[in-house]
Amino acid sequence: MLKFMTASTAQVDDPEAAVAEILEQLDLAQGLLKNSVGIIVCYNDFIFSGTLDSLREHLPFDVIGCTVIGSATGRTYGMEQLSLTVLTSDEIQFSVSMSPDISKDNMAGPIEETWRQARAKLPGDPGLCLAFFPIMKEVSGDQMVRQLDAACGGLPIFGTLSNDSSLSTDESRTFLNGDAHSSQLALLLLHGPLDPRFYVASISPKHIQHQKAMITASEGYMVSEVNNMPFIDYLASIGVQKETLTALTTLPFMVDYGDGAPPVALAIYSISPEGALCGGLMPVGAWITFTEIDYESVMETAESALRSALEDVKKNGANGILAIPCLTRSLMISPNVEDEMKKTVDLIDEKLPFMMLYSGGEVCPLHAEAGALINRFHNYTYTLVVL
Repeated sequence: MLKFMTASTAQVDDPEAAVAEILEQLDLAQGLLKNSVGIIVCYNDFIFSGTLDSLREHLPFDVIGCTVIGSATGRTYGMEQLSLTVLTSDEIQFSVSMSPDISKDNMAGPIEETWRQARAKLPGDPGLCLAFFPIMKEVSGDQMVRQLDAACGGLPIFGTLSNDSSLSTDESRTFLNGDAHSSQLALLLLHGPLDPRFYVASISPKHIQHQKAMITASEGYMVSEVNNMPFIDYLASIGVQKETLTALTTLPFMVDYGDGAPPVALAIYSISPEGALCGGLMPVGAWITFTEIDYESVMETAESALRSALEDVKKNGANGILAIPCLTRSLMISPNVEDEMKKTVDLIDEKLPFMMLYSGGEVCPLHAEAGALINRFHNYTYTLVVL
């Protein structure tokens, strides 16, 4: 059995009141089982005000998480909120670790070391890796996910990139207990009788174009040719004019890697005469399809993912849900930026405990052929795991 306990506060400017409000919502004296861990996601000011440190001192277990813009638990949600989920169990063991600093020139070593340290504390392989990656300008989320996937041998990874309220993301942090950092991976492993079930929804089918194109020249994350045409020329061939190219950075596209897993939604980070720098690896031979995302698509795909998960819960039972949608989705429904959180709260309707948090980049496995799981980095996507 894995028991969830959740709590939240919006007292961002009053650490004492915030801690009291969180503790009032938890039954720490009677509710904890043999093993426990806390997951905290919070608006960045909760770190700088000292609230996170103060709260940690009152919790008798490890606390791990990251800064986010927007989270929800129970009936509460907000862009400037601290949300806590306590996982506690007699059968499931938890192990946490924080990496050394990650950089462009030193990524593999810190991620592998973090995995080894966390794995060494457990009697066997974990059934789930919960990962809180730093959002970094010089290292992509996809690179870090692929490195952790290689280190753990393909065990399921679910998680997020940190984010914050600044356009520069300079105030984004990952943290473990009292240590908060801008360039370190915080890792939580769960070992024991687990049955994680994953769900993703990114783009409404009616917003996906019918034209598929093949990547014919690329290097890493840079696409230079599509259908044997320079990337910008290909865009012109499907009606995208040069003067509108800057808008493409807010439009997703789907990538089919041809490995039996469903296509994944990714972002274009920048466009130049050399090609497009993208959110995921762009191998030659992969197929891409351009899409659109708007308010209707965001709300429709959120409901689709949630209803699929709740049908699973109805049939198979569950202890709780962790939901991680992309932060860009909230921007695409502006000025109604809280509507997706409200949709989540209303659909779950306190049927079971949950925590939702907005992501700087989503990490969730996809089902390939014969039921195998392939870890993937996503953009623009609503991801969740049923536990």
